[in-house]
Amino acid sequence: MENESNNQWFFKDLVLLDKNFHSADQFFDFTFPILSKGGYVKDSFLTAIKYRESVYPTALPTEPYVVAMPHTDIEHVIKPFIFVTRVKSAVPWCEMANNDNVLKANFIFLLGFIEKNGHIDLLQKLMSCFVNPSFLASLYQAKNTSEILKLLKSNINFKESS
Repeated sequence: MENESNNQWFFKDLVLLDKNFHSADQFFDFTFPILSKGGYVKDSFLTAIKYRESVYPTALPTEPYVVAMPHTDIEHVIKPFIFVTRVKSAVPWCEMANNDNVLKANFIFLLGFIEKNGHIDLLQKLMSCFVNPSFLASLYQAKNTSEILKLLKSNINFKESS
């Protein structure tokens, strides 16, 4: 069984560049079949992710680009993943801990966890990248999927600290 601490989070087939979405729901409707066919999520995932995002929104007011990090409970996920999306036009997305404030997300990192508390370390590593404006600018300017994956894998260290 794969452990969440290894570098098996990023997959070429789960990187989407420069597509337009009008809403979070439209994004989830588009990505769910890809995740389902790839064996990453259960049928319950789509309803669960939409519900969780409506209750606990995930957009971060990062600069110069806003990042959303939607995720749901582990029982809806089969194997761990990060679905990385850079949108063509920013998507309206409610701010984390502030449902009344709508931000415009440039990146969506849809996260799939399989361990109860296994996501905390990963979230910290992602956050440390997202608060770095030059990292976000590099991600925004990347020309293709390979550049995105290289940037992510070189900036997010998944090795165990023990």
